[in-house]
Formats: sequence, C-alpha cells, structure tokens
Amino acid sequence: MIVLSQVINGLILGTIYILMALGLSLIRGTMGILNFAHGVLFTLGAYFTVKVAMLTNFWVGIIIGPIFVGFVGMFIQRFFMRRLQGKHELFGLLLTFGMAYIIEDIVKIIWGVGGQPFNIPQSLGGFVNLGFLIYPTYRLFILGVTVLLLLALYIFLNKTKAGLIIKAGSKDLTMVSLLGIPVQKVFTLVFGLGTMLAGIAGALAAPMWGVQPTMGNKILIPCFVVICLGGMGSLIGAVVGGLIIGVAVSLAILIQPFFSDLIIYVIMATVLLVRPRGLFGEVGEAYE
Repeated sequence: MIVLSQVINGLILGTIYILMALGLSLIRGTMGILNFAHGVLFTLGAYFTVKVAMLTNFWVGIIIGPIFVGFVGMFIQRFFMRRLQGKHELFGLLLTFGMAYIIEDIVKIIWGVGGQPFNIPQSLGGFVNLGFLIYPTYRLFILGVTVLLLLALYIFLNKTKAGLIIKAGSKDLTMVSLLGIPVQKVFTLVFGLGTMLAGIAGALAAPMWGVQPTMGNKILIPCFVVICLGGMGSLIGAVVGGLIIGVAVSLAILIQPFFSDLIIYVIMATVLLVRPRGLFGEVGEAYE
C-alpha cells in the first residue's frame, strides 16, 4: 500500500514536471532556446496566484495568476528575446539565465524572502476513498486539471490556425516566413504560452510545496532532464518523461531520500546512451 501511494504521488509530481516541460519544449522546439528563466516563472505563477486569490478567491487566483505570467513571458519575448533572432543559441541561454536572477530579486523585493501561506478551499481539502487507498482530494484535482490541459493543448496545436502555425514553425521557420506570417508574433505567442504553462505548474504546486522566492530552483533541473529524456521539442516526450521521472523520484524516496536526486540522472544517462535524441526525439519531428 505504501508503494502504491508513492506511485500515485509520483504521478502527481509527474504532472507538475509535465506542465513545466511542455512549456520548455514549446519554446525550445520553435525558438531553439532553452529558457533558464522557466523556474522563476514557475515561482512567479505561485506568487501571482496567491495574491490574486487573497483579493478574490482561490478559483479566480488559479486562473488569473498564470495568465499574468503568460503576459510577463510575452513582454520578455517582445522587448528582450526578439533582439537575439539570428544570433547564437548561447546568447539566449545567457539572457534567460540573467533574467532568472533579476526576476527572483524582484520577487524578493516585492514579497520578501519569507514564505507565503496559500490555503486551498474546503472543497479540495479533504480525502477521497479510492477503494484501495484514501488519497488527498487536492492532489487528484491537480491530476484532473493536467489531463484537461493536455487535451486542450492537443486541440489547440492540431485544430486551430495559431496552433498549426506553431507546429509549422517548429519544423521550418523559413517556410512560415515566406508565407507572410510574422515570425516574431509566432515567437511571442509561443513564449507567452510556454511561460503560462510554467505559471500554471507553480499555481498548482503552491499549496503542496509552499510559496517562496527560490521554489522554482529545485524543479528547473529535473524539468531539463525530462525534456532531454523525452526528446528536445517533443511534447509526447515531455509527458512520458515527466511521468517516468515523477514516479522514479517518489519510489526512490522509499529506499533513501537522497536517491531521489541521483535517480533522475541515472535514468537520463541510461536512456541517452541507448537513444541520444531521447525517447521520442527525431530530426525534424516536434509537437507530434
């Protein structure tokens, strides 16, 4: 029963990894940039959600907070990232790395270095009897929300004009540009969507992990591992990789807590030795 509980905990942890990794994969697949500011945008999602919830309620906060993060991402792309178009990928890494420290310091200045309380509504605060296990309602809520978001993202990327443009841009930006589609607007949309997903992850994780300025630091590296494991730019890979890492981390804690960090890199190294492009990464394939 303990093992089963940890497996379910791992699936819930995996959903947070998935949301983060999906945002990273969207940005990486379209813009060719690994966003090192993704972790602090996760943090920003938690803070925005808490503050909006304090002024309104939990439900409004968990919707509006991540949207604010998406606008922050669009601002970063519009006024900073676009200046790096055509330059070496290293410039993007350095810029997002610097932005991460700047935003984290801004968070500390505005909200302080201490933690912020975030209480969930009574309707999500109980437990659900699954028959074989009694499990917290809020964690099952996270699982349900993630499934709905994955479905919505799939429909957006495959059934809408904007989504199809993003998919086309991930494969051939030159073709998209020749068709008269403004590439920078595509980049702004992608960066906003990717950072909003990070904001959603932060909002959902806040009641479980607590809200503090450095909360995004501990999740960023595992999420980079997830996209390496699943394949750069592969959304299916982000989902599968997130679940694998989430369950593996939770089970490793049963053996020895410090194994939870080690197992992440053991799995990544093992997979990359067999498939250097990751489980689903292939040349020219993204968002499939």
